Amino acid sequence: MNNKIERSLNLLLDTAKKLGAECTTVSANENTSINVAARLGKLENVERNESSSIGLEIIDNKRKVSLSSTNLNERSLEELVQNAMNMVKSIPIDEYCGLADKDMLYNGNLDLNLVDKYIPTNNDLLNNAIEAENSALSFKEITNSEGASSSYSKNTFYLATSDGFFNKSNKTNYSSGISVIAGEGTGMERDYEYKSKVHYEDLETPKHIGETAAKRAISRLNPKKVKSNSVPVIFDPRVSGSLLSLFIGGISGQAIARGTSFLKDKMNKNIFKKNIQIIDEPLIKRGARSRTFDGEGVETKKINLVKNGKLKSWILNSQYARQLNLKTTGHYSGVSNLYMLPGETSNLDLIKSIKEGFYITEMLGMSFSQVTGDYSRGASGYWIDKGEKAYPVSEVTIAGNILDMYKTLTPASDLKMINGIDAPTLMIDKMIVAGL
Repeated sequence: MNNKIERSLNLLLDTAKKLGAECTTVSANENTSINVAARLGKLENVERNESSSIGLEIIDNKRKVSLSSTNLNERSLEELVQNAMNMVKSIPIDEYCGLADKDMLYNGNLDLNLVDKYIPTNNDLLNNAIEAENSALSFKEITNSEGASSSYSKNTFYLATSDGFFNKSNKTNYSSGISVIAGEGTGMERDYEYKSKVHYEDLETPKHIGETAAKRAISRLNPKKVKSNSVPVIFDPRVSGSLLSLFIGGISGQAIARGTSFLKDKMNKNIFKKNIQIIDEPLIKRGARSRTFDGEGVETKKINLVKNGKLKSWILNSQYARQLNLKTTGHYSGVSNLYMLPGETSNLDLIKSIKEGFYITEMLGMSFSQVTGDYSRGASGYWIDKGEKAYPVSEVTIAGNILDMYKTLTPASDLKMINGIDAPTLMIDKMIVAGL
């Protein structure tokens, strides 16, 4: 344990108590990171960061104020509390603010195996980046590189409250990415690959990462235009998680409490087909977003957000749970490892089932109304003709209503837990594809 961090948290709590604060939450983040970038076989940049930050939240007479600082000097911390106490008096009353209920707090010591002891050197990371790039450049169609990078980080999160809660969590992260260009002149196309894991041994090899980026870029050469039409659309796993991100926003406590969600009246109603299950599972070992407690200290647990197509839960912190007369779901810090269970049909068989359609591998920009669910995005990928990917397509826009999309959504069998918000290949029966 970093004694300086612990002393800083105790000082904030003690000072707040002396100044008459009703409830106090203090947190700290301690982060070490290294990122090495290379291009065309040469080192381009090394970034090393070691930082600590403190967060303070004071609640007094149903008023809440939050401040933060990177200065852990004792006098500075005392001034931070004094400033918070002065500010909280002018904050509007919030009837629902307060600490989490004590019976909801985490008091265990579960080990989710979120820390890898391996600490790479700058040369280790540089060699990874160069190897990934060399692997991509070994394909004759790859004509240039936008660079490759490799990184390592370790984060420690501390949390303490005036109710006596104290705990901390540690997590490491290793990542590698590359972006390359295929083709010449006006016919150039770019694509990339990026992977991130909690443990280094789980990360794909640099060679595989480079090969994947190269093959993707090459497959995009000589794209064609398509005429506007309403056709089936398939979302590759690289982009299918974005449909879950919209779902997450729609079931957030804030959106529900404010009545600004397209899902506000959908609790216990079918919004997907009956075979659809969406789960938030925070206790996965080595999980990208795993945690045992949230930002209020509330114990986390596995939740079936959608069961057999029906919406079964909001995602709530204590404040919005009180406003909705419900219990917190342990989501002060957002969702954890959220995923849609896979279906029984393979990616290839979904493609084969389509006479004419669009297979999406990348999306750009977005226009989305969280109130109505109206949705449109720029997209690129491949045109499907007679059950096969026929040719690459770029510069099109897809559009629809997210509720209509969810109702006809079919998952493939290829779920991989990669990003923390994951879905298999997803097919939507019909969307507008605007091209020529």
